[in-house]
Amino acid sequence: MPNLLRRIAVATALSCTLGATAMRAQDTNPENPANPEGYAPTTINVKARIVILDVVVTDKDGKLYPREDFGPDDFEIYEDSVQQTIKSFEPPSKHRMPVTDKAIVNSAADLKKIGDAPVTILVIDELNTPFSEASFSRQMAVKYLQKQPAVLKTPTVVMVATPEKFVQLHDYTQDRDALIDTIKNHMPEYPWKQNGTERMAQVLSALVQLAQSSTGTPGRKDLIWVGSGSPRANFIKMPEEEAEIISAAYKRCVNQLLTARITMFMINTTPAGRSSAQEIIDDSPDPNPDPLESGRVSFTGFAADSGGYAYRGRNDVDAELGEGIDKGLEYYTMSYAPTNKTDVAGQYRGIKILMKDKNLIATTRGGYYMDTQANTNPVLDKDMKPKQSTANLQMDISNALLSSIAYNGLAIQAAKSAEGEYTIYVGENGITWSAPGANGEEHEEATVAAAWFDAKGKIIGHVAHEFTSKRTETNNGATFKLPVTVPATAVRLRIVVRDALGAKMGTADITQF
Repeated sequence: MPNLLRRIAVATALSCTLGATAMRAQDTNPENPANPEGYAPTTINVKARIVILDVVVTDKDGKLYPREDFGPDDFEIYEDSVQQTIKSFEPPSKHRMPVTDKAIVNSAADLKKIGDAPVTILVIDELNTPFSEASFSRQMAVKYLQKQPAVLKTPTVVMVATPEKFVQLHDYTQDRDALIDTIKNHMPEYPWKQNGTERMAQVLSALVQLAQSSTGTPGRKDLIWVGSGSPRANFIKMPEEEAEIISAAYKRCVNQLLTARITMFMINTTPAGRSSAQEIIDDSPDPNPDPLESGRVSFTGFAADSGGYAYRGRNDVDAELGEGIDKGLEYYTMSYAPTNKTDVAGQYRGIKILMKDKNLIATTRGGYYMDTQANTNPVLDKDMKPKQSTANLQMDISNALLSSIAYNGLAIQAAKSAEGEYTIYVGENGITWSAPGANGEEHEEATVAAAWFDAKGKIIGHVAHEFTSKRTETNNGATFKLPVTVPATAVRLRIVVRDALGAKMGTADITQF
């Protein structure tokens, strides 16, 4: 059987060794260092589940319905056909970029300046796109950008899915010309001849990585995925073990996209077929079916499942990009606490939103998969077999270590505290504390890893440890001391922290040793 665990992990150089080198360290509770960012104490109760939805309102032709005065009474949320009570509600005006003539965002570090305004993630797909057609996708992305103002309406990051890895070409910015230059100067890689299942596994890995790296950005993320291929997976024809791996990875990916508030717009540049962007008004509260029920899943299904669209067969790809991004600017955010008390691990919960005005359509994600923890970050690690859960841990850590993408699910600070040792402080936001034990104590469990690189970007060493930190009245975050000895040939040190319960991640890059 193909080693799908390695393909899902992608970073095969580390995935086999990180699990072996990670070890349980003694419970730590050092003094809390200075907290210059002023992270606000936030307790996440693992017994409470809140589902947050971003909702776009359109007419029956799929055109945005430009009305600002909708309220909670204009929407009905159903989960598994049971109407839910809306707990919070925000109109589009709450998500707008600050009004200015100058760029606010020039890197991911500036995203905190825009509150929960939406951002755009533009991905050029070279994994599923024939080499002969790769240039067309880049040309259309450039054509779209050339029609935009010099200061983009939404901060945009450009990434590329290659046959080997998921790469960030340009950090978040509102500088249109900088993105155009980056795309023009990028040379695509020649795609390998992988089958659909292998490519599906790699795409799932890329999407999980994308979600994990952006969970700390509070607003909606519109993912525009441009290419001319679409991997599929047929569970009916797979060996049982292989099907279990892909199925678990698919469920995990769906939930990660929900947690990160990512809505996907897939644009297939192949000039054939018809666009799948048309909506059909359905006023039934019947839940959306589990995408895995048919035994087959396709990459295009992620678009509809996440509340977006899949476009195909149009030659105005630049206009399609504009449609996707414009819809991402006008959305309502609402939340509910599911009333269904039956928590079956891995069970699909179908979501549907209906409008009181039956001529309008409310579009949001199709659903999620239950986890036994019933927490706000349902990643399903606790429901998987030990082998799968271990593979997820290795995949997450290795992908983050080998990437240049900044992960902000956890706010971390790292500095050398002694020879051969780095102190890592994890801010309170993002931590999922354990439920209080018999003695009333709460704990944070995390995997902390580091890798160091030479001037050519080649990894020359790494280390990983598991830690537990107690929560105290004076410690609003977690502090870990990681043994690291960086050789003289290293020019960059990357540190990764992965929360054990919530699976949120943060990274820090150090170039001064």
